[in-house]
Amino acid sequence: MSNYNGYNDLITDIPGTGIHIYSILMAISFLTAVIASWVKLYRRNIPTKTLEWGTLIIALAGLIGARGWYVLNNTSLIESAIDVIAVWRGGMAIEGGVSVAMIVGFFIFYRASKQLEISMWVFLDCIVPNILLGQAIGRWGNFFNQELLGADVGHPFSWLPTWINNHLHYGFNSNNPDPVAVYRQPLFLYESISSLFGWCFLTFFVPKAGQIFSKKPWKLNSAQFTSPLQTNPFVWKDIIMPWKVIKKIHDYRKFKHDSWKQAYFDFTPDKHLVNSFKKIPWKDIKENARIKSKIKKRYLSFKYNMQPHSKVLNAIYNPDNYRVTYAGVSGSLYFVFYGIIRMILEPLRDSRDIMKIGNVSTSMIISGIWVVFGLTLVIFAQIIAPSRFRKGEWLYEKSY
Repeated sequence: MSNYNGYNDLITDIPGTGIHIYSILMAISFLTAVIASWVKLYRRNIPTKTLEWGTLIIALAGLIGARGWYVLNNTSLIESAIDVIAVWRGGMAIEGGVSVAMIVGFFIFYRASKQLEISMWVFLDCIVPNILLGQAIGRWGNFFNQELLGADVGHPFSWLPTWINNHLHYGFNSNNPDPVAVYRQPLFLYESISSLFGWCFLTFFVPKAGQIFSKKPWKLNSAQFTSPLQTNPFVWKDIIMPWKVIKKIHDYRKFKHDSWKQAYFDFTPDKHLVNSFKKIPWKDIKENARIKSKIKKRYLSFKYNMQPHSKVLNAIYNPDNYRVTYAGVSGSLYFVFYGIIRMILEPLRDSRDIMKIGNVSTSMIISGIWVVFGLTLVIFAQIIAPSRFRKGEWLYEKSY
């Protein structure tokens, strides 16, 4: 149905169906994130079966988490058991959905990582950054619901089209609707744009950052890698034939890509040398040692998993010591990026829309925890994990 109140045409659902546009956009955002993850896994020759069946479980967990977060923050509105599960009446929180879905997804992909001998860092990079892409789309559901807004500025925004300006207030679907001529800050739009930027940054720049600041294969081994610009350099006549300039640039970019693949990403060390670091299974050690103390057993288990030969394995896989962005950095930066977005926008929100309803301080603390958690993961993925937990023959840092 459609509602009108003079200066606004509020559309909360598809006319004639009763289906909320918010729900449609949430479904589209989820499917977009799943498809983007599937493409990343497929391009890296990683089996997609776990993602395909796990998506249903993760989606259900996300719905439960989103509803649970809303219920916990709106206990005064819950009068019966039906109200707890009444998602058709509205009330979902992305923070709870993302958190619970990630926890469930971790256990699903942890099991897959052991079976496939693929590091969890790889799954983290292929899946988690795409949540930002889904959030960029999903925030437009808040637009149609007329929520996630900031302070009233008293006038329309000249840089926004009329159809957006007419929704920048709390309307009929709010318990406390705004009067006519109220124009609030479009925080949903700010978060949508920043999420899209974050996804692009984590997807296209971060994985290549190491190569940008590293020594280059074609400079280190100039005899092995011959640049096409050496045999076919730019000349002044190219000015009048721009298609030649475009082709030469394309050929040079392809040359750099192929050089990195040959020198690092497709480099295969001596398997016998790698296998020499293969450890005795923990169950065999445990049985032979006959350890009775639980504390000692846990200590030895932790020490066993520290992979004492990780530095040597890294040197075998990267003999020229190229700088690379290790697997896990891109996915870990999601928590940093999203936490910063929330810390910037949270104080600007109306009290009914903040992460922890009515409590900005708590919301800022939660957002800050996300940032600290993400930075901790980044340091672990880039510095600690490669030197202490690298496993021979596992798909690890060469995931890009």
